[in-house]
Amino acid sequence: MPFIALKKSSQERVDITKIKNPRQELVKDDIICQLCGTPMVIKAGVIKRPHFAHKPNTLCQTDYGYHPESPEHLAGKEFIAKILMKELTDYTNAEITYEWRCEETKRVADVAVLFRNGWIVVHECQLSSITVEELEKRTEDYLNAGIDVVWWLGKNADTNTNRSWCIDTFGECNLIDYKELSISSNIGNA
Repeated sequence: MPFIALKKSSQERVDITKIKNPRQELVKDDIICQLCGTPMVIKAGVIKRPHFAHKPNTLCQTDYGYHPESPEHLAGKEFIAKILMKELTDYTNAEITYEWRCEETKRVADVAVLFRNGWIVVHECQLSSITVEELEKRTEDYLNAGIDVVWWLGKNADTNTNRSWCIDTFGECNLIDYKELSISSNIGNA
């Protein structure tokens, strides 16, 4: 359930969250997956937030390790991006984008902050169970590519062990509470 696709004709990135009427503004056969190049469809209704999806019976075959995202994950990414734009003044002149492909790590960052001078900070929304070892590996991949990473934990990823690791590693732990879709940051507290 990505927010980002490519225009087949121009290879331009398309962010569906910035399009008022995607079915009226986008050409049906011109939208493809940014990872595997297969055609995408628009999913938008009264209840569901607009997003792209692979056509039925089509899997995203790619070496990026990308997987389908839940509606909660999409909401988390959108929430993180809004918080970053609203509350972090040093992000004011940066580009904040969804689903940024990192060639060096073969990962797709949930939200990336691209600074004009070349610095990149990725924000990862983690909801499913994950071990500290996997958090460390993913973090190391980004750091080895010269990219800073910030983790946002929610649902099954929000464990005492993962919170402690975030605090020990970064000095803070960002949490998303899906009951209220709110954010909190525990600095120095597990």
